[in-house]
Amino acid sequence: MSATPDDPLSVPAPDLDPDALLASVESLWGLSGDLTPLHGERDSNFRLESGSVRHLLKVHNPADPEEVVDLQCSALHHLRSVAPELPVPAPVPTRDGRQWVRLSGRDGRPSFAWVLTWLEGRHPEGDELDEAHLREWGRTSARLGQGLRGFAHSAATHPQTWDIKRLPQLRPWLPAVAAERRTAIEAVLDRFDEHVTPVLPRLRAQVVHNDLAPTNVLLDERLGLTGITDFGDMTHTALVCDLAVATADVLSGREGALDLAHEVVAGYHSVTPLEPAELALVPDLMAGRYAAAVLITAWRTREHGWAPPVDVTAHVQIEAMLSAGLDRLSARFATPVPRPRSTASLADARTRAFGGQQLSYDRPLHLVSGTGVELRAADGRTYVDAYNNVPVLGHSHPAVTRAVSAQLATLNTNSRYLQDAPVELAEQLLATLPDRFDRVLLVNSGSEANDLAWRIARHATGASGGIATEWAYHGVTQATFAFSPESWRGADPPAHMRLVPPPPADTSSVLDAARSLEASGHGLAAMLVDGVFTSDGVLGPAHGWTRAAADAVHAAGGLYVADEVQAGHGRTGRMWSFVAGDVPADLVTVGKPMGNGYPVAAVVGPAHLVDPFVRDTDYFSTFGGSTAACAAALAVLRTLDEEGLVEHAATVGAHLLDALGGLASGRPDLAVVRGWGLALAVDVVDPATGRPDAGRAARIVEGMRERGVLVGRTGRDRASLKIRPPLVFTREHADLLVAALAASGDELA
Repeated sequence: MSATPDDPLSVPAPDLDPDALLASVESLWGLSGDLTPLHGERDSNFRLESGSVRHLLKVHNPADPEEVVDLQCSALHHLRSVAPELPVPAPVPTRDGRQWVRLSGRDGRPSFAWVLTWLEGRHPEGDELDEAHLREWGRTSARLGQGLRGFAHSAATHPQTWDIKRLPQLRPWLPAVAAERRTAIEAVLDRFDEHVTPVLPRLRAQVVHNDLAPTNVLLDERLGLTGITDFGDMTHTALVCDLAVATADVLSGREGALDLAHEVVAGYHSVTPLEPAELALVPDLMAGRYAAAVLITAWRTREHGWAPPVDVTAHVQIEAMLSAGLDRLSARFATPVPRPRSTASLADARTRAFGGQQLSYDRPLHLVSGTGVELRAADGRTYVDAYNNVPVLGHSHPAVTRAVSAQLATLNTNSRYLQDAPVELAEQLLATLPDRFDRVLLVNSGSEANDLAWRIARHATGASGGIATEWAYHGVTQATFAFSPESWRGADPPAHMRLVPPPPADTSSVLDAARSLEASGHGLAAMLVDGVFTSDGVLGPAHGWTRAAADAVHAAGGLYVADEVQAGHGRTGRMWSFVAGDVPADLVTVGKPMGNGYPVAAVVGPAHLVDPFVRDTDYFSTFGGSTAACAAALAVLRTLDEEGLVEHAATVGAHLLDALGGLASGRPDLAVVRGWGLALAVDVVDPATGRPDAGRAARIVEGMRERGVLVGRTGRDRASLKIRPPLVFTREHADLLVAALAASGDELA
């Protein structure tokens, strides 16, 4: 393929006089300021900055006809109309309403120029996009394709050199490629002729962006999408070509790119399901994208003496793909990916499978992925998660993902074999606790941990009675259900249980409960206490109460079990809530956050309680403390330390507590705000009576969901908002939450 005289790849970029260009912009658009040159492969781009206001000035290559400018301008208008959630720039008309103008350069060559709104953000760098971000990259590519699905324009059918479909037409440029690279490029071309060209005409085709590369995507500091730019390679081609470009470009230069490609494809497929024939072509089309980069770079270097150095990493990726075998890669990609169900059909299927088990929200929230504090729904919307306490490090944390994946690929078996991971986990867990704790029993869940602690307490005391707070929750097993009045739906306590009011009530009720159990013949084996009293309404800190309760339990001969399942692992701004209160707990239970969602939990206690129990019961949990579970838990402990997340929770929690308090002080519908660290609650009341208002609280939760923030409800009257986000929650997230709460309350006024 030889470049025609009007091919932009063969025509130099516009030669412009900056002063004359700025004068034209001031005259035509009424915009003034400073012009800063930006990168452009064949066009000339500038940032126009006037104080805090910025615009993008784009001056096209002289080879671009007017209909090419119209193509890009029309596509942006179309996307902003049908897919407003996609952050694409808006064309800015001139004073007399034109979308673009013709300007002449210093050499007399005319070019079309137009102005667009500025999009803030930065380009992603290197390998900072983890698996979850790569899935989101695929979803973004699919949503962009969906937005362009109904768009048509005559200029979109003009030949586009970067259209992978046209790769065979670049074969005449092969002599320009260095001899040591030529064999690999020729192999890709030959295979393309045989396996790809005959199939492409049968596949779905439409106008696509065709260049979702990192240099054309803008992200914020949390790696959230803020902009999609540069529609200069837009063309009408096979839909799967667009996915191949997005996948190849975001992974170019990445170690393990062939394994990570599945993440991008899976994300795309979750929005736009791919046909088997399309999936099978992804590796060949990726190789074609890389081959085009080498061929175009070689040709431009030969013809013009220079080209952007995009060929080096492209050639490395081609060699890797050829070494892996394109046939094998195609077979791997062609393996059917489960088609995502619609929200309605999935909800129906869930009801058939699970019966009446509840879902959150009036309209089910259909989630497909999560990263950090953000959760993404099937409709593409993103939510700030201020509810799920289990992923303390945030959703899909790469440290846990890597640790579990590597361990599963190596060994995952029970803890009766001698292995490093369980021992290291026990050592590191004990290092965070007071010296009196020297034994660890690993299990699979918080419920199982509390169940086991109860068994140990009964074994140690010989008693069978228990104490819990009035609306507590400690698990789903038969034993822990007895400690979970929140789940009883108003039923009377079992005969061996006594309930006591939570703080700030007087702890004399604990001693009264112990006496009652003694009189009934049960005696007191243990009291279980959640250090933040989550189900009672998030009532901490209550250090005086918990210390006094522990003293009362000990006076009655029972054990005090510090249930740190929800309160631990830094939730309160301290590693363990009972340590913060200097509570003389006998046993400690941890779970849920211990593995950031991977099933792992533990009971920690002193040898004089644990060892006799293990000896007398031959205690063993088949996969409690399995190798992969321990890898997850170790990654959590390591990350909490490396990222300073416990201290971060204290700082951000204090900011959020102050902000919520400031909001509540001026509102009749919000009463007490309380909590510590990132375990907080806000009482919702009837503005007229000041009484707890569960209905209003429920409507506020729904309203906050509509505004992209997820919280829950708690307390006996279900009128307290429960806020317990991942520990990576930031001040910015906190401010978003407060704003959503204010707006949701205003809506009910």
